[in-house]
Amino acid sequence: MQAEPTRTAAEETPATDAPAGLPLFEAAGVEIPPYVEELTQGKPLGPVMKKLYVSIQQRKAQKAEPPAPEEEKPEPLPLVDEEALAEIADPLEREARRREKIRMYKEHPDALRHYTEISERLKAERNKPIMLEPWANDKRAAPNAVFRSALFPALNNKQKRKFIKEYKVYSISGLEVIFTGEQFDQTDLDVYLEILNLAKTVPLGQPVRFSAYSLLKALKWGVGGSQHKRLHSVLIRLCGGVIDANDHTARYFGQLIFGGIRDEITHDYEITINPNFAKLFGFGLWSAIDLEQRRALERNSTAKALHAYYSTHAAPGLHRYDTLASIVGLEGKNRRDVKASLIRAHEELKRVGFLVSYDAKPNGIEVVINMTEGQQQHVIRKITKQPRSKAGYGNPKYQDPARR
Repeated sequence: MQAEPTRTAAEETPATDAPAGLPLFEAAGVEIPPYVEELTQGKPLGPVMKKLYVSIQQRKAQKAEPPAPEEEKPEPLPLVDEEALAEIADPLEREARRREKIRMYKEHPDALRHYTEISERLKAERNKPIMLEPWANDKRAAPNAVFRSALFPALNNKQKRKFIKEYKVYSISGLEVIFTGEQFDQTDLDVYLEILNLAKTVPLGQPVRFSAYSLLKALKWGVGGSQHKRLHSVLIRLCGGVIDANDHTARYFGQLIFGGIRDEITHDYEITINPNFAKLFGFGLWSAIDLEQRRALERNSTAKALHAYYSTHAAPGLHRYDTLASIVGLEGKNRRDVKASLIRAHEELKRVGFLVSYDAKPNGIEVVINMTEGQQQHVIRKITKQPRSKAGYGNPKYQDPARR
C-alpha cells in the first residue's frame, strides 16, 4: 500500500473566508506590524505565523467590551417643576410625573412658556444680592443668638481666655448656642457690631471695606500702634470662633466673619461677613441696641452684656440672680460677689438712661426699661390683646419693637 503523503502545517490549517487572491490579514482588516513582517519574511512558516497573529488579534477584538451607551439625560423642565419633582421620593413616581409634564407641555406650549417665565423670575429673585435690613445710625444690631446668650461673656481684663470645643454656652429657652474656639468677650462684641453696621450697606458675601483708623475712631479706642495690634487680634479671634446656633426651626453653624485682607501700607481691611449666619437677620431674629448708651457704659462688661440682653425685650419681667449671671457669663464666682456685681451693673444702666428703675429683690431683679415708642405700642397691644399683624417673626417684614 502506498504511504499517504505528509501534510505541511499550512495544509492542516482550516480554510478561511478570505476572498480569493486577497491575503488573509488584509481580508480581516488587521494591520501586520513591521516586527511581525521581519520575523516571518522568507520563513517556511511565515504565512502560518501571520495567520496566527491575525487570529489572536481577532479574538482580542471579539472579547473587548463595547463602550457603554451614554446615559440619556431627562428632558429639562422649568425650575418650578424640577424642584417639585425633586421632592418626590419614589423614582418611579417621579419619572411618571416627569413624562406627564413633558406630554402636557408638548400639547400646551403656552403653559410651558408661562411656567418658564415664572421660573426665570424666581431665579432672578434668588440671585439678587441679600442686604441686611437697615437700622438707624445711632443703633447697633445683631442676631438674637448673640444678645440672648453668653456667647460674648463679661470677662474682665485679668481673666485668661479659654480655648473651648463644642461648649454649650448659656442661652434663654428656645435657643441653643454651641461654641468652639477662643472665648469672646464684650470688647469683641463691640468690634463685631461695628463691622455689622458697615455691612448693612453691602450685599452679604461681598467684602466690607474699612480702614483700621476709621474703625478705631468709631470704637473710641485711640489710634496708636497698640490699638491697631489689639484690633487685629480681635478680628483673628472673630474669624476663628465657630458658632452652632439652633432655634429649633433651623440650625446655623459657621464663623461670624470669614477671613479678610489687610493692606500693610494703608492699614485698610477687607472683611467678609458669613452670609449664612447673617441670614438670621432676614427672619426677624435680631434686635438693635442704643449705641450711645452702650458707649457710656465704658468698660463695665457686665452692664454691657445686660444692656444687650434687655434690649431684646419690650418689657422684661423678674429675672433671678442666677439667670442673669448665666446670661452675662459670670461663672465660678462667689454668689455674694455676683449679686453685688449685678446690682452695680443695673445702677449703671439706670445712670445712662436705659432703665427707668430697678428693684433688687431677695430672689432676683425686676427692671423697668425706658421703652421706645415702638416698644410702648407693642406693650399696649399686648395688654389690650389686639391681634398682631400677619407679618410675624417668621416674616422678614416684621418689625420687632426692640429694634426701634
